[in-house]
Amino acid sequence: MKYFKTLTLCAVAAASSAVLPAQTSFEQVAIESEREVRAAERELADLRRQVADEKIPISKRLTELENLVQTERAEYDVVVRAAENREVDLNDQREKVDAVRTENVYIRNQLSAYVKAFSTRIHESELSAYKDLIEESEQVLVRTDATDSEKLAAQVAVVNASIERVRDIIGGHRFKGSALSSSGTEVSGQYVIAGPFAYFGDGGENVGFAEQQVNSVHPIILSKGIEESSITAINTITQTGEGFIPVDPTEGDAVKLSLTKETFLEHIAAGGVSMYPIIAIGIAAALVAIFKFFEILSVKRPKPGSIQQIIDSLNTGNNSKAREIANSVEGPFGNLLVAGVEHADQEKEILEEVLYEQMLAAQPKLERFLAFIALTAAAAPLLGLLGTVTGMIDTFKLITVFGTGDAASLSSGISVALITTEYGLIVAIPSLILQAMLTRQAKGKLGEMEQASVALVNGLEKKS
Repeated sequence: MKYFKTLTLCAVAAASSAVLPAQTSFEQVAIESEREVRAAERELADLRRQVADEKIPISKRLTELENLVQTERAEYDVVVRAAENREVDLNDQREKVDAVRTENVYIRNQLSAYVKAFSTRIHESELSAYKDLIEESEQVLVRTDATDSEKLAAQVAVVNASIERVRDIIGGHRFKGSALSSSGTEVSGQYVIAGPFAYFGDGGENVGFAEQQVNSVHPIILSKGIEESSITAINTITQTGEGFIPVDPTEGDAVKLSLTKETFLEHIAAGGVSMYPIIAIGIAAALVAIFKFFEILSVKRPKPGSIQQIIDSLNTGNNSKAREIANSVEGPFGNLLVAGVEHADQEKEILEEVLYEQMLAAQPKLERFLAFIALTAAAAPLLGLLGTVTGMIDTFKLITVFGTGDAASLSSGISVALITTEYGLIVAIPSLILQAMLTRQAKGKLGEMEQASVALVNGLEKKS
């Protein structure tokens, strides 16, 4: 800028020199210009010194401001990171809170299911001891104004009671109660529960395992099929609280299986009224089959060569000897041979008709009563089916009255109804086999008679 001013002055001086009077000399202008140039140089030097003096403070200030900006920026970054971390922590806490709430809901649901199932898992004899606690807990759970803490406390109370019960039955728990005897009578006595086993004894005849029954207020006493020593041990432990406990490793299944065992007469009686005609016709068919077997077996066959001897005697004209040989054979075969000898002198066609007539006369005797055995084979399954249908109708009547809650009772009723079908088949199958065998034997005898007739007719010489 200073150089520009100096040049401007020089230009002005030069321009003015052209118009100055002649007396203005060039030296004066040069001196004036030099003076101004020096003044401008001094001013420039002053400005440079002033700039140099002001530059250092400005640089320091700039450095301070830059450091301040960096500090503020670092603090800003720290604040931003802290805010982000707080947001992340808050989200984590929210997720944890949601997880805890979900877990609490799951735990409450599980406890609710446990409380509802607790009454079905304990023995029926223990229901009276825990009835109030269970009902109170269930009432709290269904209350709309109950808080989660109250519901949880009620559920925990049931859980604690169940834990105490487990501690009691591990060492054996003895208490008073009622049970049903084998005849269905309610009796009072002492229960002993040890682990999964429950025993009952009244000090008398009603002693045994206490078995839970569906749709029944009291357990039933199972003593059938249990050894006498076990009965004595159960009676001792229920009355005194001390002694040895008979343990059933099958948890009552062995006793239940022993209860299903029946004698032959009990099994028949369980089938109902339809069993009597089935058994009756079965016995009758068996007796008839035995009779027919010996009757068919008793039919004598001619000795080997007897028929040929008769033929030879007839061909030689010795009819008396032929009649003697024929009379020596008993039964249908003898009647056939005697008729053949008596009509040997007649035409062949007539002889054939006579012999065929004797075969027809022998057939009813050989096949009599076989139709009854066949009738038994056909009627026995129908009688069994009739008994089954009748039993099923009675079972469905019980379902109508009592419902389908007791599957064991329904299955036992159905099994009793099927007994008649079982015995119907037991009677029918052997009857069918016996009828086929006896019919085959009878036809075999008739076939042998036919062979004898053909041999006799073909062996006689033609009449001239």
